[in-house]
Amino acid sequence: MRFKPSKQDLSEDPKNPENLVRGFHGRAVQSSSRFSSPHDIDYKSAQLLGRSDVIYYQSDKRDPKDPKGEGAQGYLKRFYHDQKPPSYLYVINVSGIQLDPFLTRLINECKDSGLAQKVKKKGLFPKGPTPKKIVELGVLEKVHLSIGKDESELHFTHYKLYCWDDMKTLMAIGYVDGRFIDDQVYIWASKHTKVNWRGIID
Repeated sequence: MRFKPSKQDLSEDPKNPENLVRGFHGRAVQSSSRFSSPHDIDYKSAQLLGRSDVIYYQSDKRDPKDPKGEGAQGYLKRFYHDQKPPSYLYVINVSGIQLDPFLTRLINECKDSGLAQKVKKKGLFPKGPTPKKIVELGVLEKVHLSIGKDESELHFTHYKLYCWDDMKTLMAIGYVDGRFIDDQVYIWASKHTKVNWRGIID
């Protein structure tokens, strides 16, 4: 039987994660459980990597612009999302292992340029508490970042893109063989981002 989303599923501001799943993916909820992070996420230790300009991810979600054929739910597709209002990507080191040189360089550039302090004064940084539920959006491929005029791309392997139960906060966690892995946690900070049946919205 063809899935028919409800009016609440197609709301611009979904009330709960279940509405978001049905609207965003165009399918019924397959499973639901309380989110239990394998990490002790210390939000105060979050370090800025730069302004997030474009997010690239893969998902079998229904494409609102082409809901039939390969645009229908169930077909893996590549999406990108331009983040025009300021949105910033942070990394939280939960593995206890030293960050790789590329991440360290980005962090230092944000500090040296004054961007990290400027963004913090605006209140654009990750804040807890950890959500009770998260919604899987797709497989994260890469993020186009900028620090002033300097641009770079951060590529991901075995990371999934999620949305918190506030339907606003984006997060990426490593995921392999059906479980979260002991690797870094990435969180976006923005005052504009939200997620609904149309996709990631700014």
